[in-house]
Amino acid sequence: MFIQEAQIGLYYKIHALMDSLFVQATRHSIGTSGRNKVTSGKTQLSAPNTVNPYEKQSRMTPLRPPSPRPTFFVTARGIAITAFVQIVLSALSQWLHNVSPEWSSSLWLGSGGALGCVLLGGPWMLPGVYLGLVAYHFFISGSLPVSTALLLPLANITETSIAWLLLTKVANGFHLWISKQRDIVIFLIVAPWIPALSSALIATTLLCVAGVVPFTHFQSEVMTYALGNAGGIILLTPLILVWRDIHQFNWLSRRGLQMVAYTLGVALLIGAFYLNIPFRIVILIVLLPVIVWGVWANGLKGATLSFFLLSFLFIVMRDEKQSQAAQLLWLNANSNPAKTQHRHFDLSDTQSQNMEVTPRTEEIGLLIFFCITMFPLGLAADTLRARSQRDHWVMNSLDSSLWTWSAVTGYSIDQESVSNKIPKEYPLFNKRSRTGQMKILPKDPCAPAYLSHWVITHLSRSGDPLEATGLLHCLRVEERAEKAEENAEIAKMEVATIRSRINPHLLFNCLTGLRALVQRDPLRARDFITLLAQFLRTSVDSQLSSLIPIEEELSLCRQYLELENIRGKKVSLKATVSKQIQAFKIPPMSIQTLVENAVKHGKFSSESKLLIRISAKIGTENRLVVSVSQPGSLKSLSSGKLSAGISLVRQHLGLMYHREARLDLREIQKGVVTAILQLPIGGHIG
Repeated sequence: MFIQEAQIGLYYKIHALMDSLFVQATRHSIGTSGRNKVTSGKTQLSAPNTVNPYEKQSRMTPLRPPSPRPTFFVTARGIAITAFVQIVLSALSQWLHNVSPEWSSSLWLGSGGALGCVLLGGPWMLPGVYLGLVAYHFFISGSLPVSTALLLPLANITETSIAWLLLTKVANGFHLWISKQRDIVIFLIVAPWIPALSSALIATTLLCVAGVVPFTHFQSEVMTYALGNAGGIILLTPLILVWRDIHQFNWLSRRGLQMVAYTLGVALLIGAFYLNIPFRIVILIVLLPVIVWGVWANGLKGATLSFFLLSFLFIVMRDEKQSQAAQLLWLNANSNPAKTQHRHFDLSDTQSQNMEVTPRTEEIGLLIFFCITMFPLGLAADTLRARSQRDHWVMNSLDSSLWTWSAVTGYSIDQESVSNKIPKEYPLFNKRSRTGQMKILPKDPCAPAYLSHWVITHLSRSGDPLEATGLLHCLRVEERAEKAEENAEIAKMEVATIRSRINPHLLFNCLTGLRALVQRDPLRARDFITLLAQFLRTSVDSQLSSLIPIEEELSLCRQYLELENIRGKKVSLKATVSKQIQAFKIPPMSIQTLVENAVKHGKFSSESKLLIRISAKIGTENRLVVSVSQPGSLKSLSSGKLSAGISLVRQHLGLMYHREARLDLREIQKGVVTAILQLPIGGHIG
């Protein structure tokens, strides 16, 4: 029990990770364009361009956008195509049917073609169904009275309309791509039976009233008619829906060439079955596994194509004597004008009675049952193939892989790229622990390591592991995160070091000024010491945070200038900063250091006065621009003679903002030096 729970837990964790990554990777590429193109696909008999058949749809709201009103040209073209399809499929059904003891065909492909056209083109294609059937009855069949030939297609219109309504309006969750098992179940339950039976009741009633079919055979004709139409829907409608993008199918790919070879092989076997009567049992023995393999290898596309070809096989599966009797009956019926007009057979004929004992509906019923059982197999093959491909893509993107181990075959790593990086002699799990994880070092010491999660799935009676499965997860991201944390810690230590250098630098300058003041004016020196203590306390407290508001920084600057004025200098400050800008945060002591540099290198007037201007505003690219200006010249300052304070501020900014912040000294106006500090607003702080 413990092993099963651990295995299930690991399975769901892996697939939950794959599902989330796959949905995020494909949401923007197919989410909008696919839906818009499905909408346009409903207005004409063509497939959308780039719709993913395996895209996840909501269980409550299926992908069924409202179809826009088509133009007259598009509608007319769709009706013409639908009418042509009805003529061709009706003629093909008559050829397959050839002769039968019943008037109704035991396989009517026109019903499947009509439903497929209406599902793709919308209800506007129904007139094409009617026109195609009328043309067939008048120009190809010619065996019905005029009134019956005009009214009989209404039965097929009713059938197609009911099936369309049930699939698109009543059924919840049906998708025209038939991409889920749910779609198969809904289609097989809803589409064939009720619509086909409704059509059979209407059509057989019309035929009995017209005298084409005796009332005594009403029940048998209804069953044959309904089964034939249901068989046409089951065989042909999925074929049309699945192959709607046939013009986009890559026939030169491996799967395309496999599909072509498989189709030709099945067609040759069916042709051999028709020509070589003595070897039919051998052909059937060979054909059955070939069909099953084709459905599994080619998915739902191969399944629909296989069953369409199998319909020809079931038509030719009859006894030679029965076939000859049917041919004689057909010739006699067509040689009599009255019988040809009404398509009515003399059921007292011995041959007709013999044929009535084994109707064609048995073979068609077997074909329908075979289709119902094999369609889910084809869709399951598509689903598993899509999931395997998706897992392969996800594992490649993560540089990870699933692995298995058995006591007989050893290790097997799914992803070859990962397998080549792992030493073969290195164990991927601990045999003493049923589940766990361990770090796996790769062959290349410079490459990132892997983390192996495992669960032992089978144990021997002695407790030794027999089989295990797990996941190899690349630790590249984790190692990068660890390295980033280490770099961040180093940066913090460097920032702290720089700040510790700023404080002694400031204190040294203040003490130098105090020494001169003590000798000149002891009373003012006492006031200086008091202000210095307050200033140092405020500056030290400000550096406890990585960022402080500009308002606090300006307060530090004013306190510093008070100290300078006590020393005898006449320095004034003019700050142009709005209240909104004052709330922005900057590194501590950054503006104060620039003000200190301005006092040290600024040019005092003849009256020993110096005016320092500070401004702050929001510049381009969402950056905060702080300017500190004072009279002076850059000519006296070379790059090698910059103050220690400017260098410390630049190092501080580099560690905190990397390349997103900068500090420049410019002489924008002649005789005025401006220090420009640019910081990102809400930028990354290292």
